[in-house]
This record gives sequence, structure tokens and C-alpha cells, in this order.
Amino acid sequence: MPASPHHADAVAWAERAPEVPEHWFRRRSRLHGAGHTRRVHVHAQRLLEELRWGPADAGLVLRAALWHDIGREGDGVEPGHGRLSAERADELGLTADLTFGDADIVRFAIVRHSLPDNGARERAAEPVAGGGGARRLAEPERALRVLWLLKDADALDRARLGFGECADPRRLRHPETVELIPFASALYAVLA
Repeated sequence: MPASPHHADAVAWAERAPEVPEHWFRRRSRLHGAGHTRRVHVHAQRLLEELRWGPADAGLVLRAALWHDIGREGDGVEPGHGRLSAERADELGLTADLTFGDADIVRFAIVRHSLPDNGARERAAEPVAGGGGARRLAEPERALRVLWLLKDADALDRARLGFGECADPRRLRHPETVELIPFASALYAVLA
């Protein structure tokens, strides 16, 4: 079977995938473990480049991509795994070098990535969880931007589910993400 037209592109981008320590994860998983995390990170990198985001916001998205599933307890529907993953990131000291405001944004994106979009704007105005205090997000719009990009990068890796599964273009938040759906399948083939 010939390689897809996106294969060479996927090979080049795969070289940018970070190593992800297995000990970060509460449990090992083929669906939501290090391989998935590496691909989501690459999708986030690619989207950040396409959207021309600055390094400060890009750094927050990339951290959220690395930590978004580390607290999962199973591979099924688990709406609370975002909260567990944010707690795990704190527990491991991964957020310790971030400012309070940046850590709050990363936690918000991780917590909300596993929940429906509706209500996210309202939640950005509520006190934030984690980090030892009840304070509000200093930059709720920035937090939403980070969340939307994380959710799109995560959705692109639906290719790992097989049977022709892919991200639903109607549910993606950036037109650039829709254009990357074929690339996602090629990246999965390279980084499976």
C-alpha cells in the first residue's frame, strides 16, 4: 500500500515529538498514554505554528498537551479525568516553575479539555481549582484560547481509535485544525 501524501510531512513532524515519562501517568494505556500524548503535543505544535502564536501562550498549550491525560484511571468515558490530570501535574511538581497565573491557565485547560465546550466561558470566570487557593483566572480569555487549542489538538488524535475514526470538523474550533485531519492519520501511522 503506498504511503499517504502526508506521510513525509508526518515523518518530519514526528521528529519534534517529545519524550514523555511513563511515570507521569497514573496507569499505563495504549489509548491515552505516552504515544497519544506525544501525538497531541505534535498536533499542538503544528497548530501553534499555523496560527502564529507567541512563545508565552504556546508554552502553556504545550505543557497542557503533555499533562492532559496523566491522571486518567481508565480508557472509557471519564469526564473527570481532566481534574485528576491537573491534580497529578501538581502532585508531580510539574507546574511548580510556572507563575500562579500561568499555572492556573494550564490547570483550567487540562480540567476543561475533558468536558463539553458549553459552559467553559462561564467557568473561566469562576474560582480556579488547584494550586492551594481560591482565586479567579487573571486572564480568562487567554485561558479559553489555550483550552480551545488543546481540545483541537486532542481531537486530531482520534485517528488512534481506528475504523476510519477522525476528528469531527463541525466540533473543531479552528479552521486550520480541520485542514490537519488527513495529517493526523499519517502522524498516527508514524507514531503509533
